[in-house]
Amino acid sequence: MLKFKEDFLDKVGSKEIKEIAQLLDKVEKFGLTVEVVYYALRTIKENKCITPLLALQIAMEDWDV
Repeated sequence: MLKFKEDFLDKVGSKEIKEIAQLLDKVEKFGLTVEVVYYALRTIKENKCITPLLALQIAMEDWDV
């Protein structure tokens, strides 16, 4: 993750947002950003109680990232 991104997220103070940003960086390296984000959003739509972080983790697992 870029240093300025990390500094900003540290200032904002959201650990979950920082984790999401790190996971999205990892997904980007695999070239599966669109697929994983789409699947995560679909997962959230199907289950309103799920958190964005958990939905992203599930999508990454399904796409073998």
